[in-house]
Amino acid sequence: MKKVFLASVTGICLLISTAIAVNGQLASNHARPLERFIILNKTEPENSPGFVGRVNPPVIRNFLKTYKDVSGEKWIEVKDGFVAMFNYNGMDHQVAYTKKGNLLRTIRSYSEDKMPTDLRHIVKSSYYDYEITRVHEIETPLDPITYVVQLTGEKELINLGIYDGQIEVLQKFNKSK
Repeated sequence: MKKVFLASVTGICLLISTAIAVNGQLASNHARPLERFIILNKTEPENSPGFVGRVNPPVIRNFLKTYKDVSGEKWIEVKDGFVAMFNYNGMDHQVAYTKKGNLLRTIRSYSEDKMPTDLRHIVKSSYYDYEITRVHEIETPLDPITYVVQLTGEKELINLGIYDGQIEVLQKFNKSK
């Protein structure tokens, strides 16, 4: 009777320890997809009270709703929220959220070949001797898209702002000789 009892207890303990190990592995497997939401700029030590190691869940929810097919993004925490940086369809993206998960702005950066044709026509019709080196498309909720276009000429560099079809020279630099 003792042998049967000891064998039963040993078997039950073995089953319990196996179940605990399997549950631990399952829990760690579910946590792995969230590892991509770890914040990069950990300025405080992990044991400090102000340390934030992960992006807030509402931010993650809103990000995944909009960018389902993105992976490998890098997160940083800024004063009022979080910024995700990633490359998608050959464009660099920076997407900023408040701590509560509300979208603040999206900045897409790309080269001339990804530029909308009407925008390219507006720039090239006035600055035909310049090369378009980079385009930054800035989108904020409730506002029209703003473009900052970087131009390189023979003697100068120009940053143009284009908003609602209007061009404005934001900065002009002479190239060094």
